[in-house]
Amino acid sequence: MKNFYWDDPYLFKYCPDQIFRICIPDNEVSSVIKFCHSGACGGHFSSNKMTTKILQCGFYWLTMFKDMHAFYKTCENCQNVDIGQKVLPYDSRLHLFPGKLKSTWSGPFIVKYVYPYGAFDIENPKNGNVFKVNGHRWKAYFDNFSSENKSIGLNDPAYKG
Repeated sequence: MKNFYWDDPYLFKYCPDQIFRICIPDNEVSSVIKFCHSGACGGHFSSNKMTTKILQCGFYWLTMFKDMHAFYKTCENCQNVDIGQKVLPYDSRLHLFPGKLKSTWSGPFIVKYVYPYGAFDIENPKNGNVFKVNGHRWKAYFDNFSSENKSIGLNDPAYKG
């Protein structure tokens, strides 16, 4: 028990990276997962990426890798790819620049065919090339956001006494 620290009412775990992380009770696990995966700071990333993000936020529970993988497998947005949908595949080639390690998402590409085992064919709209990718390293691409400028007038606060 040398890796745990109790500060009433919280339990902390001292992790191998020398960071104390708060242990989340079982009844709060699902809300932490939903917030980090689907919320404003989320992005529907893979289960390992989301577990890393949760650890970086300072949270811990014993079954977090298993729970995150189970949640990812049941997420509708992460599992469904439709024909004609635009996607961004992960550019898995290692890009080294002086002093920087760079990983990128390339695209967008258009889904042409979805295979029953999780792979799909995507087309590069710039040159028409079609190639097959697995369904593990991609994100949906949304480009239908309105670009109209909205302004909100800020008035001085009115104090009522």
